[in-house]
Amino acid sequence: MDKQRLERYTKEYGCRYTRRQKNKFLEVLHKEMAECDYESTDIQGKRLFSRANNVLYGNVKQMKQVIVVPYDTPEKRFWPTVRYYPLNGSKTISKSMVPLYVPAIVLFVVLFVGVYLVQPKISDAMAGLLVSSSMFLIAILLIYNLLHGFSNRKNYNRNSAAIACAVEVAHSLSKEERAKTGFLFTDKNKQYFLGAEASANYFHEQHKQPELIVLDCIGKGSCMQIGFNPQNRKLAAELAKHDPSKTTIECVKLNETMRSQHMMAYFKKAVMVACGELEGEDLCVLGTHTGKDTELDEGLLDRVKKMLLGYLKHQS
Repeated sequence: MDKQRLERYTKEYGCRYTRRQKNKFLEVLHKEMAECDYESTDIQGKRLFSRANNVLYGNVKQMKQVIVVPYDTPEKRFWPTVRYYPLNGSKTISKSMVPLYVPAIVLFVVLFVGVYLVQPKISDAMAGLLVSSSMFLIAILLIYNLLHGFSNRKNYNRNSAAIACAVEVAHSLSKEERAKTGFLFTDKNKQYFLGAEASANYFHEQHKQPELIVLDCIGKGSCMQIGFNPQNRKLAAELAKHDPSKTTIECVKLNETMRSQHMMAYFKKAVMVACGELEGEDLCVLGTHTGKDTELDEGLLDRVKKMLLGYLKHQS
């Protein structure tokens, strides 16, 4: 991997939570992809007050395969250990309840104690004003965190490393191979997965159904898996054959429960490459949503890059 490129997307543009942060990142991404003569197409998605801004690089009429990378970054969770299951949307949601709501409950208790127990006993006017102001600030922070959330500053594994890997693959393809390969960077990759839904609708409108290879959390872990939708077992197996390490990669069929609240629910002709540690039968990634997402295995990234290049060149 190009170390300068990897540092650019993990550090300089490693936080992509607010619209301003995303726009700065997209400006840099446009320049990098323009160097490969890729044309870009904006794919917009809207739902109530939420808006997704996806970008597709390549000629949609010619592309046969598309590398997909979720480019937005998760919100900060005020919890020591957050578990993320890249191939199991339902389990990710169930395991996120405690990190999301327990800190909110603690803040609510502090607010309740301050308003109903502490404040009535304060006789000094200035001290009472200070407590009231503190309680008001806590209430504002509580509401803001639940409705919007705060940016998580470090996001090396989810998914800055995948962005750098995809860009490097784009630069490594020949002119003929680029004509058949697209690169899709999706926004709003949680809850309703608005970015994935808008992208799937766009391909449908264009009467195109290219093979989609999604990269999610490929930066570290002792285990690599390729998740596939029921009709895409062959695609997963063919991709795994190009693993340069010659290690057996487990191809995991994603059932309806696993695809629930997951981008793969919208991408029918797709597989997903992910790395992490096995927790029972599920692939688990630790550290996302927190300041601990600061470690990468460059050897693993090179392995994924070579696997993708091997597969794409074989298809040309």
